[in-house]
Order: sequence, then structure tokens, then C-alpha cells
Amino acid sequence: MKHVRRGMAAIASLALTAALCAVGASPATAAPSVPRGYGKCTAVPAGSDLHKRGAAWSCSRTEHLASLAAPARALDTPAIQRAPADGKEAVKLCLKNTANRVESDRHAYCVRMPIENTLYDTKGKKLGVGHVNLLAVGLLDSYKGQWDDTVIAIPGDMTGEVTGVDVALDATCSGMCSRVSPAWGGGYTSVAKDGENKEGTISYRSSVSAKTDISYINLTYTERSAAFGGTGVPGDSSNIIDGPQVRCDATIGDKTQIPGCIVFAGHTPNVTFSRAKYKGAAIAYEWAQKNLTGQYGAPGHELSRYVDPLDPDADKRRGLTCDRAPFAFPRGATGIANDSCDEYPFARSWQGGNPGAQCVDITPRPGPGGVWDVSGVTVDRATGASPYNAPCIRAHVNKDDNTAAGGELGRAVQSDRILDSEWYQVLIVP
Repeated sequence: MKHVRRGMAAIASLALTAALCAVGASPATAAPSVPRGYGKCTAVPAGSDLHKRGAAWSCSRTEHLASLAAPARALDTPAIQRAPADGKEAVKLCLKNTANRVESDRHAYCVRMPIENTLYDTKGKKLGVGHVNLLAVGLLDSYKGQWDDTVIAIPGDMTGEVTGVDVALDATCSGMCSRVSPAWGGGYTSVAKDGENKEGTISYRSSVSAKTDISYINLTYTERSAAFGGTGVPGDSSNIIDGPQVRCDATIGDKTQIPGCIVFAGHTPNVTFSRAKYKGAAIAYEWAQKNLTGQYGAPGHELSRYVDPLDPDADKRRGLTCDRAPFAFPRGATGIANDSCDEYPFARSWQGGNPGAQCVDITPRPGPGGVWDVSGVTVDRATGASPYNAPCIRAHVNKDDNTAAGGELGRAVQSDRILDSEWYQVLIVP
């Protein structure tokens, strides 16, 4: 019986070989092996134009590419041109000449996915290469729990049999987030050699709404591509790329909680005061940073936001600094018009709310030509043997400038989504 089975197997093998030869194929060429070391490969469909010209595999990769910096034509995108002024600034993140796949600031990000598609024949010979710079540019809204990626596909060098690349991009988001729609409706867009940029949109929505809602969201992209003539089947030649971490919350606002989102990882929020705009108030904060040992608010010496539900406007903490005897603030004592007590660190920070007796009293004044500078500050009262070890200052500042600076602090809390106890910098600019 063993001899009979061997004989039947041999007959079956001969019959299969004859069938393959009848259709013009041989056992060696019927199923060529997938090329190794070329990325993720998809078989070129039998009977397609590229297949007739000898192409067997379309291989895609995004890793191991020399530069992730996008070309300047990334700016030539209708959606970016229509975006607010910071939209174009967001795209400039894509143009940084670094090896980072994700470039971001507090309010925007660019995920850079340069794609290389290569055609090979059955023997692994290269028939042509196509490059596409694929970008996902996110411009977050501090006052909305939803945002879009502007997806830009920019044609690069294309050689040999490759005259274009089909590209698709989708994304997922974790936490209290859902991806609403993929780029190009989930299908492919064709990027032709020497052709125009192709533009798409990926939309996201966070469900944060309650006062306690804070969600840390990780974005992950799935890129699919094939040289012209590839299969065009979703999932083929796919690459998984990690995007930024976004934080959405609905905790900001003393009375009405406003949902909003920022790029979280690696970005310290800041409050920026212009000397020309906020005058004595800005100079007082700058003087404190440069003269007090604590350097409060300067880089490396950040302030931490403080929210007291029983004192939401920080009136009691501010009163402890400015109005408590025996060292109540002497308003009007130094000749400043409409004088007020401007405390620093802010009463709404963990570092603020100090007893006034511990503070250094100063008066900022403009210099020649009305220019505001720390050189115009005088010290009116200091405490202790080493006054610059004091934990605070009280500044004689025009009340209108004081109020305006307080408004800037409130706006920055919302625009940078500074949470209770989160660290932030105080920056002084011209």
C-alpha cells in the first residue's frame, strides 16, 4: 500500500506541474517570494499595466528616511491659506530640519510621514521609486473640544516606472475622543509626478463636558500607499505612525466651564506680558524675576496655578498681601496716578497670597521717552537683612494697567488651558 500511495502522489505532482506550464507559469514563478528589507510589500495585480511591464511588488516604507523636514511647498495649501494667522505658523513646524517625526507647540502639531514606494520585479530588481511627503497638521482650539487635521500629500521625486503614488491616511484617538472622518473619505488620493499637492481632512471630537473632565488623548495614524498600478485595497502596504498627545478638558472658567484642547506633552504653558502694553505691571513682574531670589515665573522657576473654590477671585489672598495691618499697602504714597497694589507672585498662584509684611514694595516708572524698563524701578520698603530673599513684591501700579494685566492672566489661563496646580511661566516681552 505504501508503494501505491507514493505512486499516486507522484502522479498528482506531475499533473500540477503540467497545469502550471499550460498557463505559461512554472512552479518557481507562480508565487514569487515577498522582497525583504524593502518595507511592506503588496503584489502588483496580474494583468495590470505595471505587471505587464515586469513589476511584481510595490513596497512602501516611512522609516529609515534621511530627513523628515517637509518642502516649503507645504505652505501652498488652500486650507492653510484660509486658516487664522497661526495656521501658517503651524505648518512651519513641518519645515523644521530635525529627525523628530512629530513637531509641536502648545496649540499645534505636525506629524511628518515621508513615504517611499518602490517597484520591484520578480527577481528583486528595482524598476522605479516614488516619494511623497505626507503631513498631518493639527491646529487645536482652546475653546472647542473638537479639531481637524489638514492632511497634505506633496509629490517628491519619482523615477523609472513610477509616475505616481496612491496615498490614504486614517487615524485613531484614545481616551474621551473619537475620530469623526478619515482623509479622502477613507479612500486613496493619487499624487502624480510633478503634480499638485493633494489635501484632505481628518476630524476629531472629544466628549469632555463636565467640570471634572480631563482626557489625555494619544493619536495614531495608519498610512497606506502603493505606486500607480498597486492593488488599492485598504490595509495593504500600511504603516502605523504615532502622533502627538493631546489634552482636552472642561475645567477652565470660574463660572462657565469651556471645553478645549491643547498639545500636552513637552509644552509648558505661559502668560506673556508686553512692557509697552502693560507698563508698570509688566515691569514689576520683570523686576521680581530679576531681583528676588525665587525668580518667580522665570523658566525653571515656574508658578503653579491655585484655585480656591471658597475664594474663586482670590480676594482674601490678595487682601492678605495688600490690605492686612500692620503693613497695609500705602496707595498714593509714591505719586503714581490712580495707584493700586499689584502683587507678585499672583494671588491666584500657589506661590502668591503672602502676608504683605514679608514683601518688598517697589515703584516702576517710565524712563526717557516714556520707555518702560526695570532701570526705572525704585525700592520703597524692604524687610529683613536680606530683602531680596523676600517671597513677594507689592508694586505701585496704575489701576488700569493692573486690571489689564489681570485680564491677560485670565485669557492666558483659557488659551493655554492652565489647570489647577499646573506649572506655567511668566514671560516679559517688549
